[in-house]
Amino acid sequence: MRATVFKSDDPRIVFDLDAKGIAIVQIARPEKRNALSLSMWKALGAIFAASSASRSVRCVILTGSDGHFSAGADISEFGDIRGSAEAARRYDEFCDKATLAIRDCTKPVIAALSGTTVGGGLGLALACDLRVADETIRTGIPAGKLGLVYSLLDCRLLAERIGVTKAKEVLFTAHIFGFEDAMRLGLVDRVAEKDALITAKEFAEEIGENAPLSIAGSKAILNAVSSGTAIAREEELQKLIDAAFDSTDYAEGVRAFGERRAPHFTGE
Repeated sequence: MRATVFKSDDPRIVFDLDAKGIAIVQIARPEKRNALSLSMWKALGAIFAASSASRSVRCVILTGSDGHFSAGADISEFGDIRGSAEAARRYDEFCDKATLAIRDCTKPVIAALSGTTVGGGLGLALACDLRVADETIRTGIPAGKLGLVYSLLDCRLLAERIGVTKAKEVLFTAHIFGFEDAMRLGLVDRVAEKDALITAKEFAEEIGENAPLSIAGSKAILNAVSSGTAIAREEELQKLIDAAFDSTDYAEGVRAFGERRAPHFTGE
């Protein structure tokens, strides 16, 4: 598989793809603990849309730079571009578009979390399929201390991931939680004993060895079940199941099982 590099619309959103199809999307604004400006939100959404459409990508890791994941939205911009309810709605549309591009990416997305992972940063992590964190993580949603109401999409993702009662604890207290509380609340799925990115890469490589159509179909069905849309989308989702059965990867998987060897999947 040949590595591909997508050009980001903002140099602070960095994309890299290795020969195994593992893409790393890095939020790189270390001087602000990777807080996202409006242009970065837009670039992030575009990168995940491109990753979703690319056959070269098997799995995506979202991470930050210099020991932090992300401090969320850049609050210093709020006075200029989020100063009223109407302006805030427009701003939130771009944030939601990026979040949905991550959640709906056809490829598995793993968040590699360390250090500051707060507000919109935690929202991005919750949009990922899985979250790997090391013991340096400091996470929470301080919206209550800013006089904000967290967006409908982000509240839904939070509740889907950890349940309504724990989501209320996160939002009502506005606390910044350490590693142990992040585990207790269910904000973290896998512990990185040393480096979160290294552990996430190992996780991604394990996933990337499996059939892409199988993974994409499973993700689509599970997301539909989680959002309560599975019955309404039953015909659409059945097509994903049928496509997998008709694929050359399915034939390869059955053949490899009979020959007692590792399968080689191409996504076809």
